[in-house]
Amino acid sequence: MAEVANLLKTATKPLFILGGGARHAALRPLLEHLHAACFTTYAGRGSIGAGYRLDFGPTLAHPGSAEVIASADLVIALGTELAEVDLWRADLGHEATLVRVDIDPQVLSDPQRAQVRILADAAGFATALTKAVQGHAPAPGWQEQEVRATRALWRAETDAARPGVAAICDALHAAVPADTMIYSDMTQMAYVAKELWEMDRPGHWHHPFGFGTLGYALPAAIGGAIGRRVGETHAPQHLPTMAIAGDYGFQYTLQELGVAVELGLPLVIILWDNGKLKEIEDSMIRAQIAPNAVIARNPDFCKLAEAYGAASAHPKTLEEMQSAVRAAFDAEGPTLIYLTPELTA
Repeated sequence: MAEVANLLKTATKPLFILGGGARHAALRPLLEHLHAACFTTYAGRGSIGAGYRLDFGPTLAHPGSAEVIASADLVIALGTELAEVDLWRADLGHEATLVRVDIDPQVLSDPQRAQVRILADAAGFATALTKAVQGHAPAPGWQEQEVRATRALWRAETDAARPGVAAICDALHAAVPADTMIYSDMTQMAYVAKELWEMDRPGHWHHPFGFGTLGYALPAAIGGAIGRRVGETHAPQHLPTMAIAGDYGFQYTLQELGVAVELGLPLVIILWDNGKLKEIEDSMIRAQIAPNAVIARNPDFCKLAEAYGAASAHPKTLEEMQSAVRAAFDAEGPTLIYLTPELTA
């Protein structure tokens, strides 16, 4: 601990990378005191709370993040594997000392060239480090306008890659209660939302990060909704729960709609239908491969939901979508909300 505290004493641009293992550590006061910048992994979203002005967000997958990381003069990776699905590149990009803190010895033996490796729980480490740096002056290197400009650039890149989706995610975010538990599938809408949707608390967004399992969202959200029933058994209250799925992934497990109806779960199901496996099509085009087997022949999803006994809505504007979402959280059973690119066309 003394070694890390001494490194922080001389660092002018300390950078923390917060993973899922850091979700319950008291990090915000520490970072604010040090004037340290941070990234989060997707699993670590919400660990720093909302509105921290030196937070680069869950944007490690942007190629430009390597340049930001290279500009730091100390990098502390806390509770993260720095896995392939976090970075989408082989190297983190750091040029300064890398400190890794994890409870898994195997994570500490990875190829990211960490000079300081600490086998410890993130919460305990954060508490001890906070005490050790009490007399430290704030680091002068990071500028708030630098972080804002960088995040704005990366948002523009995301919007250019998947046009119109960011605006839909923003509108959806504004309509969803703060304590909503979200389960997402492998779909472009979730990819954009995971990056742009600022989480004010950890552990409230679940996604199949590792294997990229299609069909995950609906059954996972049903399980989550069951677990979030509170109060009397005969008249439980339901804490807000939502699934986000694409037109392909949804059809892997759509039969589970019957379970949600049977249990009377007020589950909000956001179905993003762009009529194709768009992410795969885009990757084929980037690789100069003629797109093949990516166009869907989809059913009428609203009628399909209604056939199971669920409610459905097909909003044509962002405002209609927000109204449908708010109503769905108050419904007595599941509601499928069918969204297409025409929302922002």
